[in-house]
Amino acid sequence: MLYDLFICHASEDKDSLVRPLAEALRMRNAEVWYDEFTLRLGDSIRRAIDKGLTQSRFGVVVLSKAFFAKKWPQYELDGLAEREMAGRDKVILPIWHEIAHDDVMQYSPSLAGLKAVSSSSGIDKIVGEIISVIRPDGSPLINARDTLLCWGVNPPVITDPYWLNVVEASNRLSGFGAVIPRDQTWERWSFPLPSKSDDALEWGERLAWTAMQMDWVKAAEEVPITIISPPDQVLSFVHAHPGLFETCKSHPDLVAEYAPQLTIPGCGGDLEECIEEAFQESCRRRQAKGCDEEWIVRHSSTCFHEPGDVASSYFAAGPFGPEVSPFEHPDHVFWLLSSSSSWLPEKTRAILIAGMKEWSVWYWHDTRYEGISRWESCGALLHAMYRAAEGKSFRWNAKIREDLIKRIELAISVLELPDKPEDIQLRFVGEGFHKEFIKKEGRRRKTLTAR
Repeated sequence: MLYDLFICHASEDKDSLVRPLAEALRMRNAEVWYDEFTLRLGDSIRRAIDKGLTQSRFGVVVLSKAFFAKKWPQYELDGLAEREMAGRDKVILPIWHEIAHDDVMQYSPSLAGLKAVSSSSGIDKIVGEIISVIRPDGSPLINARDTLLCWGVNPPVITDPYWLNVVEASNRLSGFGAVIPRDQTWERWSFPLPSKSDDALEWGERLAWTAMQMDWVKAAEEVPITIISPPDQVLSFVHAHPGLFETCKSHPDLVAEYAPQLTIPGCGGDLEECIEEAFQESCRRRQAKGCDEEWIVRHSSTCFHEPGDVASSYFAAGPFGPEVSPFEHPDHVFWLLSSSSSWLPEKTRAILIAGMKEWSVWYWHDTRYEGISRWESCGALLHAMYRAAEGKSFRWNAKIREDLIKRIELAISVLELPDKPEDIQLRFVGEGFHKEFIKKEGRRRKTLTAR
């Protein structure tokens, strides 16, 4: 079903009733098959009418003296009558236009027996009667569609399979919590939906927000919008999707998870005020402990937190937090060392680089990259660092350098970095990532041995 209504009428009645009626119905967000709205130059009239007859939920039949005298309207009425007889639900919604009951009775006793509305009652009354039939009070899907239209989203009619996906998605679990099957949860950039309810209006509201969230979650994956996207790109994305800006204002804590770059002072754009309010509330609640984990990047200017904590907060979710990045930690490191991260304030960038060194989760190994992305020397750097942590000397050789360059090339491909692999390699070595890992791993092994 593509349309709510098919308007069956004689052309003589267009000016006096049909055109204003069709326009009024469309203003009420009804999907109307009406020749002036639907037919295009060169269309087959018969085929177009047949399509409208078969793909409309109801048929509004404008009965008049002109209607009774013409063949085409009667052809359309016959099609609607066949549909009604073949099914259990009513299809024909009659309007009497400048005629009386006796006129209809003389033309068709069966039509005269149907409850009709007279055109003399006015367009508003006719539209109200029609809307009450096509949108019964107990229809959450209709309410959902109307809510989406109010937000500027133009969804298909409620009989489209699209709505099955919306209903199914409305039952997904939040994208955070313990041991949740991945295929039953929302992806990044998802937020809590309105509560479930048996009330048709509230149920429709939940479905409408589900539909909008499906759109922006999908877009966030396709663009993509991630923790390494520049703030202006994130803010443009937020404003490009109906309902998302309002949702972000209501859930600044989740915005801080999905887009920690917006929590950097001065980077929040028109979300800055609600981000600052949520941050200050977190500080008040935590008092001497500083702030909640998602706000550490904003709090980092006070030097209250260790760099490793700042990096962990920026690049990873908590144990029960939502998924925040589609990339791996080596990608995060090489992004920080590339010119693509130059939009970061220099102090924040320096803290994140120091934090990734301190956190020491950036390594990769030979069992991780199998298939076309795996290279022969994969894992050579990690094995060399482990040997050095055991007390053996560390020396850069051709195999280790190749491993590092290959992994940098993979990051450049995935993140579309503009830098040359050799330039990022020089920065990586210059920052001493390998030295910090060896030192930390050596201390860990000594602790284990002492136990």
